[in-house]
Amino acid sequence: MPRAFDFSDAAAPATPAGPPKALSFDDLPPVPASSSLTAKAPARALFESEDHPAVRDALAIARAEHPLLFEQEEGRLAVLFRRILPVRLGLVTQWAEEPLHEQAALLQPITELVLKFSEIGVPALLDAALESTRAPTGMFEKLFRRPAPPAEYKPALLASRAQLVQLMADSEVALRKLEASAKELNLHGLVLAVVSTLAAGASDVTLDALLQRRTLIGQAVRQAELSTLQMEQVRQQAADLIGQVSSFLTVTLPALEMAQAQGGG
Repeated sequence: MPRAFDFSDAAAPATPAGPPKALSFDDLPPVPASSSLTAKAPARALFESEDHPAVRDALAIARAEHPLLFEQEEGRLAVLFRRILPVRLGLVTQWAEEPLHEQAALLQPITELVLKFSEIGVPALLDAALESTRAPTGMFEKLFRRPAPPAEYKPALLASRAQLVQLMADSEVALRKLEASAKELNLHGLVLAVVSTLAAGASDVTLDALLQRRTLIGQAVRQAELSTLQMEQVRQQAADLIGQVSSFLTVTLPALEMAQAQGGG
């Protein structure tokens, strides 16, 4: 007689009747060492067997020549290698086009902030404020020099200091974005360097395109470095000026006002 969902060759022996026993785990058979309950799944290789051989070769070169960067950016490099390999002229001529445009857009705020710092004109304003605290030394100065009193510089200095503080905040954001963009471009350049090694036997047209693109990316990265250096110098000057303005407003000016009050009394 057929049995439903029974795939054994013989019926299991009937369990002898007897009193029920308490549930126990002592009599369970040991789990084999190779059981799926204990065995760990093998780690998934980043570069699977279906990758093009050139991708695996590129990986090996990147790992050997740039071990630290490879360790940090292994996943990103894998994506880029898979995108450009096997190498084709059309891919090379458009390589890193989007990051290049992105960085060009990010350089504009840096340039504007540098110009804004010059337009604020804090050094000249601070020099005039400090000069107003000095007493005339000669007869000519006593007769014809009529500087504004130091207190009149306070509103302008407060406004300038606020502008400098805002510039510091804006430049920090701009530099952070530019740094990330330059890092991405640098990865694209590294990928092209590895591809150039692999494509040594390619046509002259492809090799020329690789060289031109690497040069372009290198120039863009260098431009980002120069803009970053310039902005850092401006930030250092701005920080110094913020300190000088604060010193004038909180130390120099109150001391002058106190001296004038005592002299008038």
